[in-house]
Amino acid sequence: MKLRTLRLLLVGLAIVASKATPAADLTISSFSPDGRLTFQQVPFAGSYEVQWTTNLLTWNSTPPGVIGILPTGVGSLTTTVGVIQAWCFYRVVASVTNLPPGAITNTFDLSNEGWAIVSYPFRSHVANPETTSLPFDALFGNPAGSVRVGDIYGETGISAPSQYLGNALPFYGGAFAYDIQIRYTDAVAYPAVVMNGGTISLYYDAPAPPLNAWQRRTVPFSETGWKVSGTGADASQSVFKSVLGNLVGLYIYTEWRTGPDDTSVDNITLTPP
Repeated sequence: MKLRTLRLLLVGLAIVASKATPAADLTISSFSPDGRLTFQQVPFAGSYEVQWTTNLLTWNSTPPGVIGILPTGVGSLTTTVGVIQAWCFYRVVASVTNLPPGAITNTFDLSNEGWAIVSYPFRSHVANPETTSLPFDALFGNPAGSVRVGDIYGETGISAPSQYLGNALPFYGGAFAYDIQIRYTDAVAYPAVVMNGGTISLYYDAPAPPLNAWQRRTVPFSETGWKVSGTGADASQSVFKSVLGNLVGLYIYTEWRTGPDDTSVDNITLTPP
C-alpha cells in the first residue's frame, strides 16, 4: 500500500472582525499520520477552523477541514481532520473579536449584587469552598451602600458572582481593585485575593489595610506577585493564564485578625488592559 503524503503549513490566521491578519501565536505544533492536528490557542478566540488547500491560493473548510472548533482557554488544542487528500496544506484560522471587554463594576448601591461570603481558602487550594449569603449595608460605604461581613468561617472572605468567572483571559494585564475598611487587625500580611482555577489556586499577599479607614487596593491581573497555593511558588505566566482561562472562583479576604472580625467592602472593579 502506498502511503499518502501530507504537507503541513505551520501558520495561523486570526480573523478580527472581517479582516484577516497573521497570528504569530496561532501555530500548528504537531500533525500525526492519523489526522490528529494540535495547535496553540490564542486569546479572544470564539472558535477555530482547520482549512486546506492544494495550491496555496484557494482555501477550503469543507472536509477534510474542520469547522466550529470551540476554544478551551489557553494552551494547546487537538482536533482530527479527515486525511483524504494525497497532497494538501493545512492551516488553522481563529475567529476572534477586536472589541476589548468592558470593565466589571459593583458599587453595592441597592444590594450585594451577587457577591457571597466564602470559606476562604487562604494559601491552600479548595476546589469548591462553602459559601453563604452576604449582608448588604445600606447605611455605610464609600459612599453609603456596601457589603459587610464578620467572622463567619475559620478563614472568611467574599466570593465574586458569575460575571467575573469563566474565561477571564481578556482581562490579562488588567487590574482588580476594591475599597476595604477593617475594624480589627493582626497588622501582618495575608493573602488579599485568591483566584480558583478548579484544579489549582493562586493567591496574592498584601499588607493589612489600615484600621477604621477606607483603603483602595489594586491587584494586578498578571502573574507578578501571585503565588501557587499549597507550594508558595511564584506563578509563571503559563500557570497564571491557565487559571485565568478557567476561573471558577475569585475571592477577597476580609479576615485580617485572628479572632472576631468586622469588614466592609465597596466599589469592586475588574478592568481590562
